[in-house]
Formats: sequence, structure tokens, C-alpha cells
Amino acid sequence: MAKTAKNKKRIEKFKRFLKRNMTPTWAKRFAYQVVAFLVSVSMLVMVVSYAFNKTFDEHDLKFVDGFTITAHTGAYNTPDNSMESLEKAIEHGDASFEIEVRQRPNGTIVMSNDIINTNSDGTEITAAFQRVKKTDMHLNLDIRETRVLKNLHDLIVDYSLTDRVTLTGIEVFQANKVKENCPGVEYYVNYMPSRINIFTEDYQQKIIDMLEKTGAIGINCNYKYASRTLSNLLHKNGYKLSIWTVDGKYQIKRALVNTADNITTNNPQKVQHIINKWGK
Repeated sequence: MAKTAKNKKRIEKFKRFLKRNMTPTWAKRFAYQVVAFLVSVSMLVMVVSYAFNKTFDEHDLKFVDGFTITAHTGAYNTPDNSMESLEKAIEHGDASFEIEVRQRPNGTIVMSNDIINTNSDGTEITAAFQRVKKTDMHLNLDIRETRVLKNLHDLIVDYSLTDRVTLTGIEVFQANKVKENCPGVEYYVNYMPSRINIFTEDYQQKIIDMLEKTGAIGINCNYKYASRTLSNLLHKNGYKLSIWTVDGKYQIKRALVNTADNITTNNPQKVQHIINKWGK
């Protein structure tokens, strides 16, 4: 109660201050100061943005062998995990396409990000496999639940896609399940490296030890955690770097400068356009 009364007293005091000082002239000056401040902030943001982009443009682009741009499911403003989305990626000539993978109660593997509660939810992944088999497209299968692994592996083998599939969405503690249920299929592990500790030798060794233990081909991380230091470390030790989900111009340039093995994006054409215009 005492605190409430104190707050009310402060409010009344502030109202009296405004009543005494809020003249038309004062209001105009205050408004001018606010506008000037906002304009200054906007100009600062523009300068910083220009500086960052200019800094990136000064780098020569280098690509690792097998570099891929993966179309995120739902790219080109299509429904996520749909055949329409896959067809659009094929139409645009994308080299790689992402599918989120779940399982119906009856064990059928489907394309979905959401939990599947009935045996009619989701599009069966076999439809995508049949379509992709007729192309040269690579598939990035984002595993949303590890119970799919055994049945998924059987389908991958049945459609002869073992060398055209990479698993993502795998946490470090789930790696053993992949090794047990998906032998012969390559996979990244999700890992968000410290942007400070990455510069220390002990931390770098910790990352390499983790990858050796999990059997993963590399790290799959959000673009915010990727760096040239991380990329160099992985490549030096025979591992790869996959970055997601890179959509903005600044994000794309940052990912390219960091020499990723794979970039997952909702805008594959935008990424390719930036590559084509780099330094021009």
C-alpha cells in the first residue's frame, strides 16, 4: 500500500511539472530533439550497415569442393514440407532441398515439422523420394524425432539415395542413435559454438573431440555462431560447416565469407545473385 501511494505521488508530481512547463514553444523544441535523435540513429545504422557490407565485399570469395545452397522447405513462398515446395525448388534448379521428417503413429515416414497425431497427417516422404530420384538433387533431411531413423534408413536404401542424403537436426546426444539406425548415411550435429571461446586452443580441441566421438561429418549451426575461425578449424581437421537459415543480404554475405560447405536459405536465388555480383 505504501509503495502504491508513493508511486501515485510521483505521478502527480510529474503531472504538475508538465502543466507548468509544457508550453507550445517547449513542446516544439522537445519534438525537434526527438526527431533529430531518431534521424541520427537511422543514419548511424545505415553507416554501420554500409561499413559491414563494404568490409565483406573486400574479401575474395572462396568455395570448398561440393559447396551447396540448400532451399529451405517452404522456399519461394510455398507451403512447408509440400510437394509444391519441392517442385518449385526443382523448377529453379536448386542443387539441394530440405525436408523436415516425422512419423505417423503407424510408422509411416512423412514430411512435417509439427507432431503427427493421426495416420492421415503429413505428406508421405516416399512421394518426395520418387520425384527426387529422377533428378540430381541432394536432400537435407531435418530429423524432428529420432524414432524415424530406422524406417527412414530403409526407405533411403530402397530408393538408392544413400549418397544423396544428409541428415541434420541431430543433437550431440542423439548421434549414437543415428549410427545404430542409419549406417552409411552422413549427418551433421547441431552445435552452437561459443563466439568467444572459439579462439582458444582448448575449446577448439573440444569441438574436434566431439565430432570424432559422434562420427558426424561436421557442424550445423545458426549463422550467428558461424565464423571464419570455426570454418578454418573444421576444414583443417577434415570436417564441414553447414549454416542455417540465411535470408538477409548481410547474413548471406557473412555466411559466404565464412566459407561454409552448405548454406540453407529461403532465398536460393538471392544467394546466387549475391555470389554472381560479388566485387562488381
